[in-house]
Amino acid sequence: MIEILTNRLMIVPCSLDIAKSLVFHRKELDKRSPIEIPKSWPSSYVRGFLPFYIESLEKKEKESECGLWMIIMYEDKKIIGDILMQGNPSKEGKIHLCYHVEDKTLDETIAYEAVDAFIDWLTYQMSVKKVVMECEMNETHSIRLFEKLGFICKEKEGQFLMWEIQKDE
Repeated sequence: MIEILTNRLMIVPCSLDIAKSLVFHRKELDKRSPIEIPKSWPSSYVRGFLPFYIESLEKKEKESECGLWMIIMYEDKKIIGDILMQGNPSKEGKIHLCYHVEDKTLDETIAYEAVDAFIDWLTYQMSVKKVVMECEMNETHSIRLFEKLGFICKEKEGQFLMWEIQKDE
């Protein structure tokens, strides 16, 4: 299994078993998991994505290899969020990501650490050259994070901002 490790975090893909347990056996998963799973995780966006994710993992589609990743606070053994890849990188090396951190009061450096490590992994392991992420105009945490990571706001559509970063080869 792939693991992306930082000083404080472990970022791992969500397995088929965990995805199914989140949907069908949440109470049992909460009891048996050695890692604490917050009641509010996964986010509503990810919950809506889980049936598609489960189906694609069951079919062993290539696209599912990198879909949903869990961000785990290593020392606390607690899931604190997720990163969602929307498909595999395009032929040009472009990928769309979204992230969610459970507790907005967590140190902002945690989200930075997770997303930065994940983008580094994508750049070196999957030849990603451009990462695209979106947020709403009122999401100041995300805007600060994207700016800190070096993303540039490329487009505004209504209340949504599209950010991208170009990675050097």
